[in-house]
Amino acid sequence: MNDGGLGHAVGTIQSLEHGDYLRFGKLAEEHFGLRFSEKRRAELERGVWHAFAASTCTDLDEYYHLLQDPENSALYVERLINALTISETHFFRDDNQFEALRKHVLPQIIERRRPVRTLRIWSAGCASGEEPYSIAILLRELLPDVDEWAITILGTDLNTEALARARGATYGNWAFREERAKQLRPRYFRKQDNRYELIPEVRRMVTFAQLNLAAEVYPAYETNTMFLDLVLCRNVTIYFTAETTQYIVERFYDALTDGGWLVVGHSEHSLVTYRRFQTHNFPGAILYQRTGATTERPKDWTWLTRTEEVAKKIEWPVPAPPPPDVQPSPVLMAPVEEEIDPLEQARELLVYGHSEQACDLLLGLVASGPRHAPTYALLGQAYANLGRWEEAEHWCREAIQVDRLVLEAYYTLALVLQHQGHLEQAIDAMKKVVYIDRRHVPGHFGLADLYHSDSQLSRALKSLDNARRLLEGQAEDALVPGADGITAGRLRNAVIRQQQQWSAEAAS
Repeated sequence: MNDGGLGHAVGTIQSLEHGDYLRFGKLAEEHFGLRFSEKRRAELERGVWHAFAASTCTDLDEYYHLLQDPENSALYVERLINALTISETHFFRDDNQFEALRKHVLPQIIERRRPVRTLRIWSAGCASGEEPYSIAILLRELLPDVDEWAITILGTDLNTEALARARGATYGNWAFREERAKQLRPRYFRKQDNRYELIPEVRRMVTFAQLNLAAEVYPAYETNTMFLDLVLCRNVTIYFTAETTQYIVERFYDALTDGGWLVVGHSEHSLVTYRRFQTHNFPGAILYQRTGATTERPKDWTWLTRTEEVAKKIEWPVPAPPPPDVQPSPVLMAPVEEEIDPLEQARELLVYGHSEQACDLLLGLVASGPRHAPTYALLGQAYANLGRWEEAEHWCREAIQVDRLVLEAYYTLALVLQHQGHLEQAIDAMKKVVYIDRRHVPGHFGLADLYHSDSQLSRALKSLDNARRLLEGQAEDALVPGADGITAGRLRNAVIRQQQQWSAEAAS
């Protein structure tokens, strides 16, 4: 296999110049309330390069000014938010906390709410939905009459791409790392090829919405964040300043009913920040309750300093009756471990922003396997996300040599060539995208951008019109394939604004 002289270099992200780190960090804090300290600099760099790779800007200066443009920035700002807030999670993450919820917190809430049979729960920073769905599954295990209750489980996040995955409710093996998740998977998921689809009975229990925790939009009836019994906000406030975190926690307190509970991540505990709550210490977990009283620091917080927790044998409740037309497992026992498809694992790593690890995994496949266009195309995407244009171009071209109809390789190659300043070649590559798939909206939109950069206004407007017509009739919240979680409504608005501006530009 010819590697073009690049070798099998380990994937590493390209660093930002210090000035770029400062200005993009300031932009993230001003626009989204996110703070990237020097310790989190690599996360900012990873997010900026990932979002920049999806643009048709030639350099970071042009990209930064585009983000500051109030007329044209909406779509690109959303992509940057998504890239900066990628959050990896899995079902029943942190077994100690879920055991505390199962044994103590949820039974208490259920007993208190049984006369009215209502429950209101909010997963704030829900990422791709595993956390609120885990709660829904737990409630179905605890409540034999669950379908007779009015249960509201709200999942919110700033990341629209993650919310799109949450609504899709289809997951790979990596989402079932916890033993509890593996045991419950046969009961609540249906196998679809090498992925698992959540059953409708659980999906219907959870609703999702975009919400910025740094904004003054909660607690409020409009956002469905009033009179809550339980709020989960784990590993989210680590991205905020101490002042913003205190502001968020105070609003959580106001959103909870008396007796309501708050669950936060292990690294987020603070007697000062949560001073209005009563602190409860469970085995391996500290939870907070709104009672009107506070408590002193628990006697045993030593577990917080441990790097690993000893695995515990899980005691299961008596299973609830199975949902209609779903065959339960005769015995809840750990299923046989399935072999994870490495290509699927690489895709999962890219989805969660781990482009470096994806590179390493894919390079291993290249070294040990036959020539394979999808592997090469994914490598091109991974290197583009890291801002490494030469390697990205190389692997995209390798994919095209193997299969001249591999659309993803042409799309990535077009963006990479634009970043390298090869505009004519970029246009040629993007034209092949829409030739392979005439209905590829991001291809038409990207081609319009490239034509505009080359001062071909009439062709740019024609490509925009193609994109607009393809978006007509699609639901506002429908996802556009290949658009990184961007909805049809948002992309349609961006296309219309662009048409108006370029038409005026052409007339003048």
